[in-house]
Amino acid sequence: MSLLTSAPTNILRRLFKRKVVGGVLGFCVVSFAVAWWGVPWAMPMPPRLKTPLPPSVTFLAADGSPLRQMLTPDGERITLVTSYSQLPIDLVHATLAAEDRRFFSHHGVDFSSITRAIWDDLRAHRIVSGASTITQQLAKISADQRRARTMSAKVTEAFQARRVEMTWNKERILSEYLNRVSYGNQFIGCASAALGYFRKPLADLTPAECAFLAALPQAPSRLNPFKNYRAVQQRQRWILGQMREQGWLSDEALELARNEKINLQHFTGGFEAPHAVALLAPETSNSGQTIRTTILPNLQTRVEAIIQSRLNALKERHVTHAAAVVLENSTGRILALVGSRDFFARDAGQINGAWSPHSPGSSVKPFTYLLAFQRGFTPATVIPDLPIEFSTATGTYRPENYDHRFHGPVTARDALGSSLNIPAVRVLKQIGGESLLLDALRNLGISTLDQSAEHYGLGLTIGNAPVRLLELANAYACLARLGKSKPWTLLQNAPLLQPTRIFPSDVCYLIADVLSDNQARVLSFGPHSVLKLPFRCAVKTGTSTDYRDNWTLGFTPEYTVGVWVGNFDNTPMQNVSGVSGAGPIFRDIFLQLRDTTPPTWFVEPAGLVHGTIDPRTGHRLPPDIATRMSREEIFLGNSLPPVATRADYDFDTGKALLPREYASWVKQGDAWLAGLVDLKPTARDRVSPRILSPADGAIIFLDPDLSEGGRRLVLRCAGDAPVRWGSHSLKIEDANGQSVAWLTTGKHELTATDETCGLQTTVRIEVRAATEMRKLRWPKAGAAGS
Repeated sequence: MSLLTSAPTNILRRLFKRKVVGGVLGFCVVSFAVAWWGVPWAMPMPPRLKTPLPPSVTFLAADGSPLRQMLTPDGERITLVTSYSQLPIDLVHATLAAEDRRFFSHHGVDFSSITRAIWDDLRAHRIVSGASTITQQLAKISADQRRARTMSAKVTEAFQARRVEMTWNKERILSEYLNRVSYGNQFIGCASAALGYFRKPLADLTPAECAFLAALPQAPSRLNPFKNYRAVQQRQRWILGQMREQGWLSDEALELARNEKINLQHFTGGFEAPHAVALLAPETSNSGQTIRTTILPNLQTRVEAIIQSRLNALKERHVTHAAAVVLENSTGRILALVGSRDFFARDAGQINGAWSPHSPGSSVKPFTYLLAFQRGFTPATVIPDLPIEFSTATGTYRPENYDHRFHGPVTARDALGSSLNIPAVRVLKQIGGESLLLDALRNLGISTLDQSAEHYGLGLTIGNAPVRLLELANAYACLARLGKSKPWTLLQNAPLLQPTRIFPSDVCYLIADVLSDNQARVLSFGPHSVLKLPFRCAVKTGTSTDYRDNWTLGFTPEYTVGVWVGNFDNTPMQNVSGVSGAGPIFRDIFLQLRDTTPPTWFVEPAGLVHGTIDPRTGHRLPPDIATRMSREEIFLGNSLPPVATRADYDFDTGKALLPREYASWVKQGDAWLAGLVDLKPTARDRVSPRILSPADGAIIFLDPDLSEGGRRLVLRCAGDAPVRWGSHSLKIEDANGQSVAWLTTGKHELTATDETCGLQTTVRIEVRAATEMRKLRWPKAGAAGS
């Protein structure tokens, strides 16, 4: 009975156990399925994975080479996102060997690694191994905030990793990880790390360098190669071994990689052309822009070296800094910009001398003469370089020349070429005053002139208002474009705007011609200054009061170069002028440009007229007047100077005659035209003409054997003053430039009148027939009247 009773019971028990086990197994399967597929779908994607990391603002040179990489708002350096296809295969293998060898076979969570990690943690009684897959690490670094290393955090990361794996493919996951993981020293992403540690793009990394980078994400702070190189090297060697074990490296490649010397560069984002980058930085946002500038890196480096070298030669004369800009005239692009001797110099090297306003001295004079040429002046116009005073609202203004001398009559060409102050002020006053020049400079883009014209006064033309080197250089570039203005730019991809015509091309050509004339500079600079280049180049210097600033600016059709030299604390240099401070730097830069682009010169605009002038008077010389001085000159067709007359000269001495305002200057004796000029006589200075032929009281016999019967008498006076002859009884006519009297017998009076002052001289003569000659009784030898 017991056997019959126990059998069904056992059967029931076995059936119950099977149901329980089946239920448990089913529950486990369902639970696992829910946990493996359901829960991850309920989990949100890591928040920061929804959008790409914003790369750092990166500035590139014109050729694409890096100039500077800025930090993000979080203080990191992030390059542009690199796709999986752009990743070096050695870096992929090194990363997998270091972090997750089974990455391509697991589905976000590696249970084998978890088992190993749990065993390690239990033995150590603390978490010593996380067993995180690359997908889990991606979820961790993409969280909104840093999580503590707890079991719940690990579980969350596991579920998020599953969600990522169910959403993205493996290639996307790996590329996202390599673009987001920290490699230490503020470098986020493998591309940033490659540039930061090796100054290389990813594509150029060697297997040894790939393994070196793959060693860092495990502990970026501890494995800092600049502080703990040996530890990084040990991990690198282990990674190389793992790559060989996985078949990703051959024995030969392994040996080469282990013996390769790693050259760390300690790249900190780059600091090339720092002042140029600083000009652009305020205009950029932190949205990950890559900005290609117009800077030519080789030229930039060369200009920096030129400034260093030239300033070293001036260090004993209290010269600490210089700035230079190079503009491409056709586009307005800035090819090089140096703001100081050294950006890291303790004596204010961070100040941008190309942008800080300084007194320009005489470097603004060309624009005064340009306005004058538009209003009837010519390069031949003579301007008195004599003492002068001007009454202003603040008192008397008395301009002085740089050399504290007066040069008398100077042409506009010489006045501009030799940078004389007094003529420039005189010209500005004569053409309408400072408001005219102020408007022109503002139209050229000089933004620092924010005061009224009365505030600056006539001294505006000799540089009493601060300007920026970059803006003044761009104004010179307008001259180089023969009157067309363009804005300067540092952006390679900036739209090239159509130029705006501001000045006539022929007037700008005259300015360029004057500024390229070495002979016009002789008065102030001599014939062999540094401004005389081996090719034609328009050049102008400027020196401010007490040698606080000096400048040299100039151009060819291709380029405009501007240079400033001085001290940022505004202390004066020791007798360093534009020609000795900025001039040598300007010359070296243009010689450098010449080596890459052969310079040309401008085609002369139509309508200009060439002629010969006397620089002492500015008058054109007609064919019948030859002087001791002459010069070829160019004029606008509607602005020709007057033609010289005989009244402009003393032909006995060959001197040009000047107005009486030059009297004091002529008497100085050290004048540059000494012996070549004299004063025009006034009525008070004139004496009556001295008649040479005929003599007063002369008796003239008509001789039939002579031509015209001796009736033709040539009349002559001393000197070449214009004389008008007259007689009430004799016929007088001009023949071949001579005055001739036709004689008749009898007594006559001849009068010579000076046409310039009206003074007269009269002589009396008697004309007799030849038959009267024999009636004369000749006195003995030695008697009076012979």
